[in-house]
Amino acid sequence: MSTSARKPPNIWVLASVTYGAVIAVTILSILAYYYVAPKRPEAQSTDTARSLAVGSVWIPVYPNATVEGTVSEKRGSGTESTLNFETRDQADRVLSFYQSALKKGVFRFDTVTKHADGGTIRSVLHGGKTTVVVTIRATGDSTRGEILTIDKDIRN
Repeated sequence: MSTSARKPPNIWVLASVTYGAVIAVTILSILAYYYVAPKRPEAQSTDTARSLAVGSVWIPVYPNATVEGTVSEKRGSGTESTLNFETRDQADRVLSFYQSALKKGVFRFDTVTKHADGGTIRSVLHGGKTTVVVTIRATGDSTRGEILTIDKDIRN
């Protein structure tokens, strides 16, 4: 009467193989991320990637611009927020920067107005609940900019 008893697998061997597989997948995932993820140039990590919240919208700040301040106040059934900045670059260059930067985002353009000393970009987003107006004007040897956001109260 010989019955061969089957030996159960060693639980520690099974656990170590599983643990080793998890470590290997983790290492491969990290390596794949570093090789596949887009690289960020050094220029972007400093000045050109600056963005500030103006009201409910993140707006890029013009490179080499000095932010003079932000103001936000409740008006009627909404909130108006303003960001003021100044730069030594030409007004048409600053206006072009904002026109191209905002086209890359979620903004829908209503009007772009250019004139001799600058211009205005007006756009709407959040289903018409937010209006953004970027006004650029040359003042002597510098250019001043104002970014105004008008957020309508969503409860009304």
